[in-house]
Amino acid sequence: MLTRIEVRNLDPELIASYLVDELAGHRSGRVVDGPGWAVHLVRGEQAGVGKFRVPVLYLDVTGSRQLEVAAFLRRKTMRGGG
Repeated sequence: MLTRIEVRNLDPELIASYLVDELAGHRSGRVVDGPGWAVHLVRGEQAGVGKFRVPVLYLDVTGSRQLEVAAFLRRKTMRGGG
């Protein structure tokens, strides 16, 4: 089973640092994993927002703790409107 989270305009290095620092993950390239979970950082095609292009990043979460890790990522990547 896989949980896919799409985020826009966020640096993959920032997401990886959240997983390493707060969930004691280990990074190897575009994969960060820990006990019972793994997150694959997958670059998507840039999205058009008006005349601007913004980067798209998919966070593919797997493992026995995937729901917990996906909820963590949703909280950490939530951005307020403005």
